[in-house]
Amino acid sequence: MRVSIKATRNAGRICLVGLGNKDVQLPMVDAISREIDITTAMRYNHDYPAAMEIVASGYVDVKPLVSHHFDLANVHEAFRVASQGEGIKIMIHLVPRDTNNPVKFSN
Repeated sequence: MRVSIKATRNAGRICLVGLGNKDVQLPMVDAISREIDITTAMRYNHDYPAAMEIVASGYVDVKPLVSHHFDLANVHEAFRVASQGEGIKIMIHLVPRDTNNPVKFSN
């Protein structure tokens, strides 16, 4: 967490996910003086198996949520789109798109 504050640009954002140690010392003067937003998100790791089962069963089709696809060569454009809030879910493909998908993406 300390490194994330030091590595974040002025007026940047940090999201702390899950639980860490009960008590942590952070460079808060650095974070406050550089106006860094710190948010938290609780992870619900026990919900993943049920969610994966629902998606795998076909009951919920999540593919329409993927708004953009990029090859690894276009990673900078993918991050630009994501940072501008232009998409819902942006995917960066390490292998050619749909290589591992039995049901192909339509968008």
